[in-house]
Amino acid sequence: MWNGIAFGMVIAPVSFALIQMTYIPFIGKLLGLVGVIANLSHGSIGYVCLLGSGMLETNTVITAIDLVLINVVNGVLFGYIYGLIGYAVDRKLETEKERMPALRMPLNNVTSK
Repeated sequence: MWNGIAFGMVIAPVSFALIQMTYIPFIGKLLGLVGVIANLSHGSIGYVCLLGSGMLETNTVITAIDLVLINVVNGVLFGYIYGLIGYAVDRKLETEKERMPALRMPLNNVTSK
């Protein structure tokens, strides 16, 4: 769960930072492409939420303060979403571990039968 929360909190700002790497000749173009793909799915959610809540106005230029606010909202939203996904994966792995009693036995007990 904590891995999901940590991943969700950094995915939107990191994807935006990867877009800025397109100024580096070859490797930067590839990293920028990864950033564009990640930002298409993670960048606009916070902006739309802030537009819907009235905290940002339509047809205005986004300032640095607005961009920080968008990334904070994205961090909270995706931290929650990826945290839930991580929790579900942890629960599924735990139930699969309970079904396999051989995982709790030492290796010599399993092979001697």
